[in-house]
Amino acid sequence: DELDDAVRLQADDVVPFPVDKTVISAAVTAQVSDGEGATKLRVLAAAAHRELIDSVVSAVEAADLEPIGIDLNSAALARTFADPEATAPDVVVSIGAGLTMVVAHHQGVVLFIRTINVGGDAITQAIAGALDVPVPDAENIKRQLAVTGYSDERAIDAALFAVDELVGEIHSSVRFYSTLPGRSAPGRVLLTGSAARSVGLVEKLQHRLDVPVQLASSLATVDASRLPISPSEAAGIDPAIPVSVGLAMQTPGATRFNLLPREVTGKYAERRVRRMLVMAAVVVLVALLGATAWRILSIRSTEHDVSALNSQLHFIQTVEIPKYDKAVRLANEATKLQSSLKPLVANEVDWLVVLNQLGQYLPPNAVVSTLTMTASSSPGQTATSAAPTTTGGKAIGTGQATITVPAFPEVTTFGQTMGKSPVVLNVTVTGNLSTSNASVTFPATFAISQLAHGQRLSLFSQRIP
Repeated sequence: DELDDAVRLQADDVVPFPVDKTVISAAVTAQVSDGEGATKLRVLAAAAHRELIDSVVSAVEAADLEPIGIDLNSAALARTFADPEATAPDVVVSIGAGLTMVVAHHQGVVLFIRTINVGGDAITQAIAGALDVPVPDAENIKRQLAVTGYSDERAIDAALFAVDELVGEIHSSVRFYSTLPGRSAPGRVLLTGSAARSVGLVEKLQHRLDVPVQLASSLATVDASRLPISPSEAAGIDPAIPVSVGLAMQTPGATRFNLLPREVTGKYAERRVRRMLVMAAVVVLVALLGATAWRILSIRSTEHDVSALNSQLHFIQTVEIPKYDKAVRLANEATKLQSSLKPLVANEVDWLVVLNQLGQYLPPNAVVSTLTMTASSSPGQTATSAAPTTTGGKAIGTGQATITVPAFPEVTTFGQTMGKSPVVLNVTVTGNLSTSNASVTFPATFAISQLAHGQRLSLFSQRIP
């Protein structure tokens, strides 16, 4: 902006129309030192009448597009054919229908621009005058002259005469650029444009200049492999599109102008800000609506959970709790009945255990003829006092038996053997011994230890769940 303001202050000396009706853009091409050693900027200024710029902007806006920049054809040509490895400047000569543009640049930085008011139409008019044919027919003949095999001498002579004039203007422009202070000689001249392939143009220009002259291809500077066109179609459009290619290229360091007025740029910047604000407001609104919807759904979900819990609580209160209370009553009744049954088996004697002990410890030659066993208490009654056993515990029953053995010594053996039983205790021979020729019969008493206690008591001691 400071550079544009500084250029605008000096625009009256170089711009042919009023500054207040002019759009100006500037680009720095080099830094130079004056005779006193001060550093100065070499600036290339572009200027356009405001009415022309307004018409271009109006056309773009009418197509519902946003203009982002207005550049010069010359700067676009320099970017199209910029060679980052070039050591010398290049001169691009774009020959259009009515104008020829000469642009000297180095790696895309514009150094010199000149517009020649002669173009391909001058060659067409010369052919039309020499052959006395309409201009459209002369245009077709001009294009055919570049194709080998066409040999109309009058057309060739007329075309070459017009080409000589154009070559002279181009030669003068290149020589003028080379004589400017601080400029180096060009390394090559590149021809492009719809009339660049006119008959004899390359040869005559090469003869007049001391640098290589060649036809340039704008499609060769980009990757055109994905374009849906044939090679012949590409060759047909190639001379006409170098400016379009340059406008689309973003060559680093290359010259670029922007003649788009500041108020237009500001207007679209404000629109972008408004769009961003609207988008931000929409995003906030959507976020609020989303948060509100989420809150409503959350509340409804909570209400549903509360309703489900209330239903579950009602079910527990009306169904489960009565069932539980009934179960508790039944368990208490069962426990009460269980408690009433415990006394019945509290002092029960397991007689099978006693009989098993008698069978296990009775001597083999001893015979039991009578056996009476009695528990210390009847079922359901409190246990009576019983004599202690030799082991210190209380007897839970007593027994009486009549034993027959073969001889008197076997009586002692009977007592010793039965004394080993942990269940049958305090075995005592009582009463009189009855003898005969073959045996001895005697009564015996014994106590029954708690090891023969019945096991059914534990069944009535477990808590009913």
